[in-house]
Amino acid sequence: MSTTTAAPEAAPGQTERQTNRIPGPRVEASTASLPIDQRQAILWLHSFYWDSELGLNDVAQKIGYDGSVLSRVFHGRYEGDLKAVVAAIVKFRALLAERATINKAPFQRTSLFETIEESCNALRTYQKMGFLFGESQVGKTTCLKHYAQMGEYNHGRTVYVEMPVGGTYTGFLTELAGKIRVSPNQRTGELPAMIKKHFRDDMLLIVDEASRAAVGGRQTSKTLDFIRAIYDEAQCGVLLCGTNIFRDQMANEAMEPFLRQMHRRVLFRRQLPDRPSRADLNLFAKHYGLAPAIGEAFDLQKETIVRHGLGVWITTLTAAARMATNKRQQMTWEHVMKAHAFLKKLERTPEQED
Repeated sequence: MSTTTAAPEAAPGQTERQTNRIPGPRVEASTASLPIDQRQAILWLHSFYWDSELGLNDVAQKIGYDGSVLSRVFHGRYEGDLKAVVAAIVKFRALLAERATINKAPFQRTSLFETIEESCNALRTYQKMGFLFGESQVGKTTCLKHYAQMGEYNHGRTVYVEMPVGGTYTGFLTELAGKIRVSPNQRTGELPAMIKKHFRDDMLLIVDEASRAAVGGRQTSKTLDFIRAIYDEAQCGVLLCGTNIFRDQMANEAMEPFLRQMHRRVLFRRQLPDRPSRADLNLFAKHYGLAPAIGEAFDLQKETIVRHGLGVWITTLTAAARMATNKRQQMTWEHVMKAHAFLKKLERTPEQED
């Protein structure tokens, strides 16, 4: 008697086009024998194709080709001038990078980023696991995402994933599958194996908001165990990052069995500063053409950082820059003071206005 296995259903919120996309492992395999520069370019374009949710023809047109050519490139069956295709990919990527610098302020290489970069590089080099703790709103996530996107660390070698709310095993598998360009709509039991097979010993997995999987309970423990299983099988670097709540969770007696298994795998448990350094804040000011804050401006900077964090301070600087631009003026600390007053006014209720 034969049985028929039903095709996997689409995950909630996914379109048919998303579920039928060319998967990352297939492109990884088909480009394995190519020169490193060609392989990296093709893997980057596949990442763009997957994340953008554009169709194959739409992406191909951006580099001056049609969808059938791009399909053969992704499957390793293209018999034409592959060097020309790669050159077109490189040109398109440079155009996107140029546009990005126009549309947003450039990333600031702060001391916090250098600490995170050093930590990530050490885990990759020594093939170990590590914990990174820090207060919310100090810039951890921005730095981690920037590291994962940097040219020397990406091309698929760094995978950044944010632990989904609830930290459940199924939710994490779905989120991580999307990051490595694998459809989560696999038959039962196949997805974990496909995810683990994706990682190699030269890679780094960054799991942000890890506290969401450390609240206790059967499902959340399974999530952390799976992360450890990725490390055991691939011997890749793994960074678990979270707020100081995560640090306290790791010190809880309930987590002791998990930590006992992790002990020999962990290179460091690193605590980040609670606030940006004065030097880092001066870097942000310099970007907007401002001298280091003094007097009333320094007091405002300090109060905002202590009470609200770096994110609110950057928002204040951005609002001040917009205000100065609208008035066709050179930005000054006076604009910052006015922007702060304007943003505070938005917080007031009608009763407070009266």
